[in-house]
Amino acid sequence: MDNLVQMEWANAAGLWVGFIFTLLIFSALLGDHLLARLAQYVLVGAVLGYAVVVTWQSILASDVATSLRTAPQEKPWNWIPVLLAVVMTIAGLERIFAPGRAPSRQSAAWGRGLRALGAIPALALVSIGAAVTLVGAVQGTLAPQFLSAARSDLTWGAEGPGPITGILVLVLTVTALLFFVIDADRHLEQQPIWVQRPMRVLLWFGQRALWLAAGAIFARLLASRLSLLAAELAHWSYTLQSTTLGQMLERWWRIVIGA
Repeated sequence: MDNLVQMEWANAAGLWVGFIFTLLIFSALLGDHLLARLAQYVLVGAVLGYAVVVTWQSILASDVATSLRTAPQEKPWNWIPVLLAVVMTIAGLERIFAPGRAPSRQSAAWGRGLRALGAIPALALVSIGAAVTLVGAVQGTLAPQFLSAARSDLTWGAEGPGPITGILVLVLTVTALLFFVIDADRHLEQQPIWVQRPMRVLLWFGQRALWLAAGAIFARLLASRLSLLAAELAHWSYTLQSTTLGQMLERWWRIVIGA
């Protein structure tokens, strides 16, 4: 019985803490103040702590341990990422905890060598991540979107808004890509006027297309956040009604309104 009471009070405390922090974070819309920043700091700290725990459990405690167990016999090349991770970690710790005073010539050479070794896995990680992101953006987003727009039914005899939609999507896709690639002030100044004018028109359309896309994304984000807030409030109200405190508040409210 005592355990049930403790669990109920713990659930009620967690419910109220979550509700209060939700309101504090949402109150940042009214202006920047101390309580909103405190709630944001707590949220960021909790997310970082959760990320560290998940990283430890899903990567360090499983993948690294598995690699170390299987490396000597079955897969000796599994030592390579482990060694690179250790070198990068040691180089980072040396840079963080390096003494503030001027180091000696020997320690300075040791620090430079260690940082040079640590830069190898860091550069490999950044370059591989950038390559994967670029290839994924081209293959998963840009190329399918362009092909879908190019394969639209552009025949004027088609029913509905097919031709107009296909042409509009194709123009907006091309102009948005041109706006990302071409800098008008740097790339068009030396070009003849018959090249500058149409390119500037295309860049103008591309800029407006990006503004339209950004506005739509912002509107969707705002709508989703408001939906999350409404769902959080509904969950808080439903959970509160099932607790002893919620039942007491309900009886008190009925007494107040005379129901």
